[in-house]
Amino acid sequence: MDDQIEKILAQYSTASSVIRELHDVPPYRVYEVELDTRRAVVKVDDHPRGHAADEGRVHEYVATETTASVPEVITVGSDHYITAWRDEIARSATQISPDWAHAAGIWMATLHDDTAGVFDVFGQPRNDGTSLSLAAHDTWTDAVIKRINHHRQYLAAKGYADVADAVGRFFRDNLRVFDDVGEPVLCHGDVHPEHLSRTSENGCIAIDFEHALVAPAEYDYWRTVMPYFEESDTVDETVTRAFRDGYGSVRPLPDGFEERRPLYRLINWVAFLESLYLQQNVDLDKREEIGNWMRKRVSETLSEVRETVD
Repeated sequence: MDDQIEKILAQYSTASSVIRELHDVPPYRVYEVELDTRRAVVKVDDHPRGHAADEGRVHEYVATETTASVPEVITVGSDHYITAWRDEIARSATQISPDWAHAAGIWMATLHDDTAGVFDVFGQPRNDGTSLSLAAHDTWTDAVIKRINHHRQYLAAKGYADVADAVGRFFRDNLRVFDDVGEPVLCHGDVHPEHLSRTSENGCIAIDFEHALVAPAEYDYWRTVMPYFEESDTVDETVTRAFRDGYGSVRPLPDGFEERRPLYRLINWVAFLESLYLQQNVDLDKREEIGNWMRKRVSETLSEVRETVD
């Protein structure tokens, strides 16, 4: 992989070097590098599920078209992108506190507010070679079904096609469950302390747009609150309140977003099942146990949401 990184760097600098590997979590590798005399970060695909070029275009869009703080993008390639080094990210805290949550809520709401009215449709942001494009869907439900199908392609080989099929079937049978979600905005998709660092009392800077979608604002909200607040043994309700207060200080969440929480739980569990096997952060002997627990949670949530739509 070092040879691949050196070849990438050679495209942009005659005097470059790899300082260290920062992350090796499929489907990417991330390196701290030096381009001439400038410190930078390279994120490169290391698996067929990687899409660093798409992520790079999203990051570039946020950097140039919004006031939500992110590192400057130096370049976007076919299988990689490079950003400027920021010390605040290297010093990122790992604990979720009310102060961090409040600032994170402000950052997320700023991204949503700055992109409200920009997109007419929902879907996956893509790199078109020079700028940001969108795999567009007229409704959020259609975009959700497409996303579930994307996860199914990977999960089928791991024995979880039935989970994706059940969730996809529910949304195909209930196309109007998201009728009142509000307008599409650009969503980060994975806000937590490793991806969003404090820069001041209320300021933050974000990285890693791997899970970015043009989606309802509440999608981003629940992608943060569910896994990192509600499922955590170390986080209490003051954190969720601080996050919501921070968000609300910039813009309101749509009416009914709390009632739609189980629907987002379905979407999230399917995505997290893929991450469980793809990212390999859990020991092999534990993955099946956790995967079956997730399958059970999906089944329970499907029973819950069917009662509300029948």
